Amino acid sequence: MMPWVERDSIDVPLDGSAEQRFAKVPEEALLAVRRLLKSLRDAMPASAQKLARIVDARTLWRFHREAAEVAQFADVDWQNVLLANLVYDFVVGSIGCSTIALPTPNGPVLARNMDFFPEDLLAQGSYLVRYTRSGTVQFVQAGWPGAIGIVSGQSARGFAVVLNAVAMLNADGRPDGLRKLGYPVLLHLRRVVEDAHDFDHALDLLAKTTLMTSALFTLVGTENDQRVVVERSPRGHALRWPRGTDPLVITNDYRLLEQPTPATAGNALNASTCLRFESLSRFFADHRSEQAVDDVKLLYALTDPSVIQTITAQHIIFRPRPGTARLFVPRRFVAPGV
Repeated sequence: MMPWVERDSIDVPLDGSAEQRFAKVPEEALLAVRRLLKSLRDAMPASAQKLARIVDARTLWRFHREAAEVAQFADVDWQNVLLANLVYDFVVGSIGCSTIALPTPNGPVLARNMDFFPEDLLAQGSYLVRYTRSGTVQFVQAGWPGAIGIVSGQSARGFAVVLNAVAMLNADGRPDGLRKLGYPVLLHLRRVVEDAHDFDHALDLLAKTTLMTSALFTLVGTENDQRVVVERSPRGHALRWPRGTDPLVITNDYRLLEQPTPATAGNALNASTCLRFESLSRFFADHRSEQAVDDVKLLYALTDPSVIQTITAQHIIFRPRPGTARLFVPRRFVAPGV
């Protein structure tokens, strides 16, 4: 039996009423979302509670209506919904993800593990959410019904982008402070996937916007030379392109923007980062751009013991040129038969 289970998709009409937006969400998804929102709220530090209205204004109230609709759907306060979309900015130092972007005869494939907590609730609430307008898919995200920000998304305009966590460290080896007037990372990814016209526009937005905290963005387009890692500090950036048709591997460290310091080289996340990077690099060391790579091979690499983590909640595969997106979760988190 495969150690993963594929999740269903849910269509959310961007041009529909609040009732229409959540009309196709099954009851079990609603229950999972309520549990997840409560867990994410409890994970946020007390200092974050004051930020909901500030972030609402910082984003020019772009997501206010959606947060209010999700709050009504999930029977929670809208501020808690918005705060759930800031969880990355506050807990970046304890998260790890593994990503690989490969060239293929049909354009790039982007495959990744999304490692985040609470992993069981995230897996149980995970759906491939397809956002539509006039019945046409505009973009998709591997998330949960009611999520506003995006961790892994693909646009119908020919690109996909995913987030890997990275901590910008100060001289003491501790995570640097937040830029409270920067744009929250997950909400920024949402507007990139929703607004960018093409790969180049998305790259510009990912590289130049001031962010609330540090991040690694992997962006792929429809051509094999459209594969890049955008290493971000809140204000700075560096672009890491693959050499020719080599695989592009991303875990949770800077390769260009900042080198690991002695104060961080020994911590558990950094050690795991190196192991996962080396394992994915080894799995696909002989891959060539003229070789197709099927989803099962990618999934076996992502679920290898040297790559998967205890907090791995999702396995995601995006192929922008054909416009296909698939979302899987570890079987152990969902009931038999799901």
